[in-house]
Amino acid sequence: MNRRSFQQGYVSDPIRTSEGLAYKIRWRERGAGGAWKQRSELLYGLKSKKEARSIVADRIKEGLTGNIQPKNLTVSAFIEEYWKPYLDRKNVKPSTRAAYQSMLDRLVVPVIGDLRLTDVAPIHIEQFLRDKRTQKLSAKSVRNVLVLIQGIFSLAVDNDLIVRSPVRRRHKPALQRREKTVWTADQVGQIIAAVPSEYRAMFICVALTGVRLGELLALQWRHVDFENRVLQIQQSLWGGEVQTPKTQASIRTICYGEALAAALTERMQVTTHIGPEDFIFSKSNGESLHPDVVRRDVLYPVLDRLGIERRHGSSGFHAFRHAAASLINARTGDLKLAQKLLGHSTLSMTANVYTHTYGESERRAAIELERAIFGEKSVQRTVEKTVQNSVVVSLVVPFGEQERKLGTN
Repeated sequence: MNRRSFQQGYVSDPIRTSEGLAYKIRWRERGAGGAWKQRSELLYGLKSKKEARSIVADRIKEGLTGNIQPKNLTVSAFIEEYWKPYLDRKNVKPSTRAAYQSMLDRLVVPVIGDLRLTDVAPIHIEQFLRDKRTQKLSAKSVRNVLVLIQGIFSLAVDNDLIVRSPVRRRHKPALQRREKTVWTADQVGQIIAAVPSEYRAMFICVALTGVRLGELLALQWRHVDFENRVLQIQQSLWGGEVQTPKTQASIRTICYGEALAAALTERMQVTTHIGPEDFIFSKSNGESLHPDVVRRDVLYPVLDRLGIERRHGSSGFHAFRHAAASLINARTGDLKLAQKLLGHSTLSMTANVYTHTYGESERRAAIELERAIFGEKSVQRTVEKTVQNSVVVSLVVPFGEQERKLGTN
């Protein structure tokens, strides 16, 4: 008979991390051999310490189950009973979970799903790599699947269900570094000029900001500050649903200049969907655009007509990001500006949390990108505005003011 445990676990005060606020929890858990083991975990996306206490109580309850028989637990069962709840606890984004599920359904479960967790050995991973379905994949795709499998078995190791993951370093294929597609300023200008007029403002926006396609399609009018000429990147669109951006660093403010100001103004004048919550770039009925449709029906035909090489997997909207970074670096010599524009660098705690200013250099980067694409003469005037006290109190102009300002232009 197992002794009853009266442990309550430990929950820390909120901890500030690069991925947002988190709570650290600690508890004891009975391993497969019956011995107790200290556990700890960081929990993200919780609203209060009370929620964290509820989760640590669940962890304690799970740890008291001394009747777990790892020798009878299959890989499929472990994925359903433990791996997926783990993804829930980590608040893994729906897009990432969908990618995981696709790999599991097509590749992993058909090969090793029925094996007992404790029976999976490195030779089974070798057999997995020889499977015809796996051999049709690129080296990068195979590596991604192996990383997923390794993550699943690492969770089993952490729960003392197995001693070691069957995935070994030598299982992972070597990757050949491929040069990313980087369009020149002339090519970007040609693409913008060639797209249908109803999409031109959207292409100008992505070219001058380097935002991800999901971030672009999730932009709403409330994210535009026409007075200070900045965009707020606060969300992304996936599967028709709005979600948070890719990382905490992706939540950012982007300065823009005359060309994008004119494009956004024109876009507001031609669309009937101009409410604060309306998508800036949308279908005629106001619904969000589908990224695959925009890529397949708009971008790719334009590239083909212009004779611009279209490489598989590297000539989508992400190529605008590489072009923006390269052009800013070439024009300013400051790669850090490009990294900040794209939102994929880690900034210091001061810059991320306490500073809310628009630096002169950031404004200069936006103007230089415009000049690279549209030429020196087309950018006649820019707004070099210093925000009072160097602190932005509100980044979004009330929508009524936006309409009033546009009406006088």
